[in-house]
This record gives sequence, structure tokens and C-alpha cells, in this order.
Amino acid sequence: MKKTAIVLAAAIFFLVGQTVFAADYNLKLVKKFYSIGTASISGTYYPTGNSIARILSNSIPGLVAIAEPTAGSLANIEYLRRGQIDLALLQSDVAWQAYNAASDAKFRELRVIASLYSEVIQLIVRENSDVKELSDLKGRRIAVGEKDSGSAASIIMVLKAAGLEESDYTIIYERFTRGTESLLDGYVDAVYYAGAVPADGITRLAAKTPLRLIGVPADVRGKLQAEHPYFTSEIILAGSYKNQKSDITTIGFRALFAATERLSANEVDNILNAIYDNPGTPSSGATPELKLRINDALKGVQPEMLHEGARRFFGRRGMTTYSEK
Repeated sequence: MKKTAIVLAAAIFFLVGQTVFAADYNLKLVKKFYSIGTASISGTYYPTGNSIARILSNSIPGLVAIAEPTAGSLANIEYLRRGQIDLALLQSDVAWQAYNAASDAKFRELRVIASLYSEVIQLIVRENSDVKELSDLKGRRIAVGEKDSGSAASIIMVLKAAGLEESDYTIIYERFTRGTESLLDGYVDAVYYAGAVPADGITRLAAKTPLRLIGVPADVRGKLQAEHPYFTSEIILAGSYKNQKSDITTIGFRALFAATERLSANEVDNILNAIYDNPGTPSSGATPELKLRINDALKGVQPEMLHEGARRFFGRRGMTTYSEK
């Protein structure tokens, strides 16, 4: 990914008047480009990033924002670090680990603009599978998303808390959509996904074959939360997916909208004004009922990671800028 290529492509985009996107953006003098790193187009990050890009482009004079599909949170961290993107959606666990790393890989310039919504760990198997709990994944093949995705980064911690070592199972790195197809074909035994509920890929798979969700028991949740402060207890409510008869207790984290300290406080203030003070506050195209709520915008944010522009914006609204546990 080359930022210069992004700028050139965007410039061409706005010089061409007759495009399929002409209805989304008004032709205007472009003074600033923002590239937003998301994830696979089959997940929630990409349509959410597109919604945010549309809001920013339509609300801030002279600015154009473009959402880009990427491998996911780990890839986005590196793109931010190298200045190849301006903004990104990140899992809170990935962001926390990057900021607090004990090595030269520590990314202290990373800054959080807002906490968007909860991402829920969803582990699915076929209804007739003999996998009933996490420990039953020993000796199994698990599709976890692309190698640089946040889902892939978190599964090892979850399974370790359940008593499984990395040698006990086989990780299959493939796009979420391909992973659901692999479960349907019998190539993998389970699909592990971290994202909003309902996930479009799981909904589509459930329409083709009966599925079952595997929960994360209380002892595993407690161990994870004691060792990793960014994890939260979550519930996948009954009826979230076809034939899901009962609530499933699991674990999760937050989806963060992030940048680096290179972005000025004024820019971040303008971004947040566009997102939260706009009657068209974005929802995800993949999950239309997903709304970005300002009251949740500081959840799971490590205080020192919050961008100065975000402190200014949320402070004006009487919100204390520390993390809520």
C-alpha cells in the first residue's frame, strides 16, 4: 500500500465526473486526503469505514476520506506506524498490545480518536459437530481470518486460557468469507471471528446449514480479564442467528477509531464533530442496526492513548476522558 498511490487515485477519482460514486461525494476543491485502514470487505470494519469516510467527505470542506480494505488490525498498526494511512479501525486488544509492547516494536505514537462498538468473539461449528466446548478444539482445524487480522491475534490467548497450547490445534489463515465456506465444505472444524453481532458471513452460512455457537465459560473469561484488561464479557442474545435458541456468553473487546499523534488536535476535533454531531451518524452497511453512540465513545480506551483532540471534544460534552471498566 502506497499513500502516494492513494492520493493519485483519489485525485483521478475527483477529476472524473461520471463515476458510480458521484452520488456519494460532491465535486470540490480537495485540500486534504485521509486514507482509512479497515479490514476484509466481508466483515464489519470495511462498511463501517466507508460510512465514516462518506460522513467526513461530505461534512468537512476540502477533505476527502477513502476507506481501504486491508488484512485487519495488525496490518493497520503497521500502516499507521509507517505513515501509509492516516486513520484506522483497530481491535482494542491489538491497539493496547502495540502501545504497551515491551520491545522496540512499542508504538507510543498511536492515539485513539473514539471507541466505536463492541466486538464479540464468535466461535461457530456445524450443528452436528462433536465440539461442545473450547477444550474440544484439541486436534481440530480452526479458520481465524487473515494472518494480520485482529481475530487471528486474539484466538491464541483465548484458547490458552482454556488450557490449550498452540500445538494442540491447527490454525487456518483465510478470509472470513472463505473460512465460512471451508466450514461448509468440512475443510475446517470451526470458524473463529471477532466482530459485531450479527456478522453477515455467519448469517449467510446459517441460512445454508445448521450452526452452533460455542461459548466462553466463566473461568476462561475471568482468567482472560485478569491478564488482559481490554477484554469484556459479552452476550450473543438468543435469536441473533437462525435457530439460535439460547443466549451465548462469550468475551470481546472494542472496535477503536485510531490515528497517530501526527494528526493535529484540530483535525481530530473536526473528525469527531462530523461523526457525532451529524444527524447521519454512520451505521455499518453489513450491520445496519449498528450505531456509533457517543456515550460509549470512551469505553475500553487506555487514558494516555486518547488523542488530545478527542480530549478536547469529549471534555466539552462533560465526558471524563478516562477508560471505563
